[in-house]
Amino acid sequence: MKKFIVPSLLLSMFLVGGCGDQASDYDLRKDRSAPNQMSIKYKKPLVGQDVQNQNPNFLNLEGTSTRGTGGGQDTGIDVNKAKKVIRDTHEFTTDSVWINGDRMWVNVYKKGMLNDQQRENAEARLHKKLVQALPRYNIEVRVQEDRR
Repeated sequence: MKKFIVPSLLLSMFLVGGCGDQASDYDLRKDRSAPNQMSIKYKKPLVGQDVQNQNPNFLNLEGTSTRGTGGGQDTGIDVNKAKKVIRDTHEFTTDSVWINGDRMWVNVYKKGMLNDQQRENAEARLHKKLVQALPRYNIEVRVQEDRR
């Protein structure tokens, strides 16, 4: 029985010590030792002027979207311009036009059957018109037969 008195006294001291009123004085919102990172509200976006001001070699990414919201190169306008050039020829119908970097790929249809020489001539004519309209791109043209 004496063996159980010392451990039970220690256990009761731990229980009584943990029941104090000290927990009500602690406010998590005022804790400065480990602030709650989820509650911090940033005044500026994380990727924006802060990063650009820290590293002068960082590219300016403002306004480079395809929606035309800024001063960046707008590829959506260039795709529409290429489609307009194709439509104005009255010879081809646009299948797809897409841009990746400085390269533009253009797939078009031409009515009727084409042999290899006719296809190459049609590709060269369209390529010349597209390069005149959009000289900043390396343009790849592919003409396909529209047998309908």
